[in-house]
Amino acid sequence: MNPHRTITRFAATALVTLAYVALSAASVGCGGGNDTTSSSTTTVVAAFTPDTPTAADGSITLLPGTTSGGSVNVRVTVTQMANFFGAAFRIKYDATALLFQGPMDTSTSFLPVGITDPAQLSFVSNSQISPGEIVITATRIFPAVPVPLVSTTSDLVILNFVARRSIPAGAVEGRLDFADPKDACNGSVFPCGPITVTAWKGGGVSAQ
Repeated sequence: MNPHRTITRFAATALVTLAYVALSAASVGCGGGNDTTSSSTTTVVAAFTPDTPTAADGSITLLPGTTSGGSVNVRVTVTQMANFFGAAFRIKYDATALLFQGPMDTSTSFLPVGITDPAQLSFVSNSQISPGEIVITATRIFPAVPVPLVSTTSDLVILNFVARRSIPAGAVEGRLDFADPKDACNGSVFPCGPITVTAWKGGGVSAQ
């Protein structure tokens, strides 16, 4: 069994899409996609309110990042997980209210720590597969070893959204939620077994 292809299979299975069957050395690095429709001019000020302001142990949680006018950064965070190797998941949103500005930001990600070979990392985002949905893979690739312990709430990736219009606080059109299928990978188990995630927590964007 080829361990490199095992990680490829993990991402493809978790996302149930042929788009990631080809995830290999040729596609490693910063991949991505963004909405094709441009945002309209807006003077609103956006904010992100998480469902859980303090991330629980074992969770993957959306938390607020920086904001600038109608643009808001949303942090995908991991808290208290051992032997974290990677994750594959989807974020759903209302594309009539929010514009995803890809590619995602990986500059603060804990995943590259200790990695010297870029070929051992893959960050891929695609918002073109289904309207209002971002398909994301963020993983190490064999022969990289897993992160021994993500002890504090740490960034996996950061997503940027721009409000297309005014969005009341708590409105459904501002929701950002994890959608199935979603999975995280335990790199201490061959071939890369699942990590038990206690919760996948989203939140909501408002723009006033």
